[in-house]
Amino acid sequence: MRVSIITYGSLGDVRPLVALGAGLVRAGHSVVLPADREFRPLIERHGLEHRPLSGDVRAVTQGDAADALFRRGVNPVQLTRALVRMAQDYGEAWTREYLEASRGCDLLVTAGLGFYTGIGIAESLGVPWAGVGLQPMGPTRAFPPPLMKPPAMRLPGAVNIMLHVALMQVIWQGFRPSINRARRSVLGLPPIPLIGPGPRMMRETPPVLYAHSPQVLPRPADWPEFCHVPGFWFLDEGMDWEPPAGLRRFLDDGPPPVYVGFGSMGGYDPAATTALVLEALGDRRAVLSAGWGGLDAKALPPTVHGLESAPHDWLFPRMAAVVHHGGAGTTAAALCAGVPGFVVPFLGDQPFWGARVHALGVGPAPLPRTELTPSRLAAALALMDDPDMRARAADLGARIRAEDGVGTAVNILEQTVR
Repeated sequence: MRVSIITYGSLGDVRPLVALGAGLVRAGHSVVLPADREFRPLIERHGLEHRPLSGDVRAVTQGDAADALFRRGVNPVQLTRALVRMAQDYGEAWTREYLEASRGCDLLVTAGLGFYTGIGIAESLGVPWAGVGLQPMGPTRAFPPPLMKPPAMRLPGAVNIMLHVALMQVIWQGFRPSINRARRSVLGLPPIPLIGPGPRMMRETPPVLYAHSPQVLPRPADWPEFCHVPGFWFLDEGMDWEPPAGLRRFLDDGPPPVYVGFGSMGGYDPAATTALVLEALGDRRAVLSAGWGGLDAKALPPTVHGLESAPHDWLFPRMAAVVHHGGAGTTAAALCAGVPGFVVPFLGDQPFWGARVHALGVGPAPLPRTELTPSRLAAALALMDDPDMRARAADLGARIRAEDGVGTAVNILEQTVR
């Protein structure tokens, strides 16, 4: 079976899809994953075929508009507008590139920013398709939409459903013009109706895989049968990774440090953010990850080690706690490591995952980046020293590690084309 995976985004968006593709390759299938050129080494290292896409995802996440979005925090309407602007710039080019990459495939897997485009490509090629969600976006009475700021109190189920439907329409109506324009000009297809692809999905019931652990968020009872929660999708890169000598020496020289890193999140002066973190740490040992932005790993005290990047599955189990932005992939890795986590969300689904970490008792209540101060970060670090919290985190991590999210997902996809 040849599988084409359609998605677009930062490393946190692409990495779980690479994990899924690697699982398909291990099962004897071939996989093509069109993506930003920056991710070619990652994709090809795991046996997938890479095809380049137009645009530069790093430039998108580090421009002035992105910085303003990070500083404003959670606002699903503003987030949708920012993503729509990107789709307007590249929508038709991406559709052509996805289409060429997908010719000859037996199954199309579509996720994230590529979701609506992927539906059209599957229709154009006449092949079955499956959806993937890194966030649990399916309408449910169980919880509100993950792209909205978590409410201060539990909402009635009917309100949750209405919020899900409303947000899905906000997203669809924003993308509808560019998606339908590409459907006409590139694929020669009629437009998706005003209401969106939801009614079609209910008729055709393609499998939809939400790539999170049921230990972290159980599958809602009111989801349709074609919605699945197979577990997190991990790449397990740490087994073959050799740490730099400086990092190895630092870890060997003392007790487990705290990890602090905010991934690709920008919007704040790295030097000021680093000063804030260092003041909060005091004498604590820590590893600071620069990532794409947010921290300055230069001129650090001896108790703090600066790091450009490292596989989370290697690094996090060696940490005493993890302070991060709450992206779905980073949250999954921290929970799997079995250590407490403190989420400092910037935007999108990050507050949702931070709230889940807190509700599970494995981390302090999340604190938006806009409200982070040295004293508040120091208080959160102190809370993660609690033995009971550490025991809960270790237990949850063991249960997550016992799952085979990728293997379960591969089995579901294989059944789709039988």
